[in-house]
This record gives sequence, C-alpha cells and structure tokens, in this order.
Amino acid sequence: MSDVRCPHCGGTNDSNAAFCGTCGTPLATQQPQPPSPPASNQPQTPGAYAPPPPGAIPAPPGVYPPPPGVYPPMGPGANVTGQNTKWAIGLGIAALFCCGPFTAIPGLFLAKKDMDDFASGRAPYLNESSAKLAFYLNVGALILSAIGILFFWGRGFRAL
Repeated sequence: MSDVRCPHCGGTNDSNAAFCGTCGTPLATQQPQPPSPPASNQPQTPGAYAPPPPGAIPAPPGVYPPPPGVYPPMGPGANVTGQNTKWAIGLGIAALFCCGPFTAIPGLFLAKKDMDDFASGRAPYLNESSAKLAFYLNVGALILSAIGILFFWGRGFRAL
C-alpha cells in the first residue's frame, strides 16, 4: 500500500485512513504522492520551523504566529516603556523612601539614557513621557534627600 500525506501537517498515513494519525484532520480521497527529498542535509523534525523554499511567496504581514526571531512591526503610536525607564522609576521610588542619593543618581542616568535614545531616533518606539517622569522623579528624590541630609547635619544629628 502507498502512503498518503496529510494536507494540514504533512504526516504520512495509510491510504485507507480516513483521518490523519498525527493531527486528526479528515483525509479526503487523495492520490498518493511520492515523498519529496529533504531540502537540506539536516534532519527535519515534525513541527520544527523550516525556512520557505527559494521563490516562495512570503506570508502577508500580520499572519500569526510569525517565524521564530521575527517580530511584527509596531504600529504608529505604539509606545513602550523601556527597561531603563522601568528601572529608573523603581530606583526613584526607592530613593524617596529609604535609599536617597544611592539609588537616585543611577536612576537619573538610566532615565536620561532612554530620553537620549528617543531624542536621537535610535528608539522611536519608547515612551518619552515615561522616561521624563522617571527622570524628574529621581531629581525630586535627590533634592529631598539633600534637604534631609542638610537638615539633620545642621541639627548635629540630634534627635528631634
């Protein structure tokens, strides 16, 4: 008997099978097809991503799932809060409550890096307003820390 290939998953089935043994797709009465030779010397595993053959028509944009390592382009107005900005916000909050300049100064640099990346066009998808918020949060935390240090230093570190 000859084998029949499933049109959905490409699995081989007996010619008298009504459904694919791999994915369960109903098999219509098909003419048996000879197995095609592999495109490369590497063994093909079922379900693995294989690049399209040369001359194949690419899938239209927005077809999911995209192949591994390929990310769909972001639409207009899709802003993302950058990792540096997220860290800067966390460091600014920590500076307000406990750590003062030890976390506010690194937070300033991280927020400024995302602001510069946005301004230079290296990262146009970043949310500039979040980066500015993180920057000014760290500036405010640094100023409050300095006022607190000067206040306690001026009082001679005495208890209130």
